Amino acid sequence: MGARLVAEGALKPGALLPAVSVLDRGAERMLRRRVLTVVACLERVIECYPEVRRLWDFLDIPPVLHRWILRHEHPKRLRVDFCRLDLLGAGLDSVRVLEFNPSSPGGVLVAGAVNREWRRSPVGAVLADWGVPATPVERPAWFADWLLAHGRERGVSDADTQRIALVWGRWRTRFETDMMRAQFAARGRTLTAVDADDDAALSGFALAFLKYIPDDAAEVERWDTLCARLTAGDLVAPNPPAERWVAENKLCLAVLSDPRFRHLFTPEQHRALDALVPWSRKLGDGVSPAEAIAGRVELVLKAPYGYRGQAVHLGADTDADTWAGLLRDPARRGWLVQERVVPGRVDTHEGRYLRDLKVPILRGRVIGYASRMGRNHILNGARGNGMAAVFAPHDLEGD
Repeated sequence: MGARLVAEGALKPGALLPAVSVLDRGAERMLRRRVLTVVACLERVIECYPEVRRLWDFLDIPPVLHRWILRHEHPKRLRVDFCRLDLLGAGLDSVRVLEFNPSSPGGVLVAGAVNREWRRSPVGAVLADWGVPATPVERPAWFADWLLAHGRERGVSDADTQRIALVWGRWRTRFETDMMRAQFAARGRTLTAVDADDDAALSGFALAFLKYIPDDAAEVERWDTLCARLTAGDLVAPNPPAERWVAENKLCLAVLSDPRFRHLFTPEQHRALDALVPWSRKLGDGVSPAEAIAGRVELVLKAPYGYRGQAVHLGADTDADTWAGLLRDPARRGWLVQERVVPGRVDTHEGRYLRDLKVPILRGRVIGYASRMGRNHILNGARGNGMAAVFAPHDLEGD
């Protein structure tokens, strides 16, 4: 069944697992409310960043990124239009959000394609019999439709939406680019990948999506023209620097967890944060190296701008001496120290799999669900984990 997805470049051979699930009706409603509230809290951090100096010190965003964030004239208007929350846990009482992934649509594009394939298979008849509704993420051009609508709403002419720039740095993923291009082609548009420092090429575009991870701030030293156009609104993108470079920082989870920042959020938001955000602290400013060394088996260490499962160290999978060395290394001071969350488990005839739950948000709505399954504790497609289909029990379009 996965042959078509392999041919399209969406999956590697064997990456589609024969696993299909539908979320519990009651649990899904509660999870959806909590997830949306937590994303609103992330938006609150973005909104407050320019005015709350404590956030400057805490998030420690590199100066070259920080200066462009402060140049945005209307931080209170910024929204996390798109993000993909990665959650671990066995059920509603234990599930926790580990990452927000505010500009990583690739896994969501794949999830939509996977669900469409299952509906075309014999399993589709069972899903239809159960009344399992299609989710927005299954629409073949949802990503392109969103980006084009974003441009129109901000005054980009129809002529200027014929060509869209996919702006990237040195890190890029071919399958993601190919799937994006296919969606825009279906709408009669062309998506062109452009290097972030290619000012001449970018000058011909009015609408863009930014696909880069700011793990190397030195790259951004060459992006002054790009950042100036984005800040001025001359180049329209749904994930401008003032949103992206705050939201992408994993230390935002420490802000959502650390009691020193609790005053930023409402009592209702506190309840969602307490339920969904794991204990998270900044190393050296919230938790000391000695405390993190002592709590090794219950903790995880992450780089603020890491990606693809890199720069993630699980204390339970790391010997005590190596763990102590990591925590004492000055280069890791300021990293995220987070409570280890046990993944959900699925026992099969091939043995035990661990699984996560991915929840994509678009314009304040959950648009679907997905899951990765694998044998190791770090569940990431770059580490060879497989995709499993997850369907919503409710109509997410109108519910």
